[in-house]
Amino acid sequence: MKKPATKPKFNFEQLKASATHLDIRVRMKAFTEYFDMFEEFPSYLYDNSSGIDATLLNTIEKLKADPETSKQMQVGIETLLNRLPSARAH
Repeated sequence: MKKPATKPKFNFEQLKASATHLDIRVRMKAFTEYFDMFEEFPSYLYDNSSGIDATLLNTIEKLKADPETSKQMQVGIETLLNRLPSARAH
């Protein structure tokens, strides 16, 4: 009897390294995978207390402009931007 496929375990350190990586492609992949798992974005990895973090904003803007970004993820982006008061001016 075959065992059912299990989801890979969530690795916070790996997420943090990928989501804050200098390469935008690595960050976008991390955000997409995180969204697929949790239907939200890992914005808590960034300090947004005195304004939206530039790396976070750059990643969100790239995801928003990417034609491969799903409609569900586009809605998630808008939800995130509405939740971050510092992003409302963007």
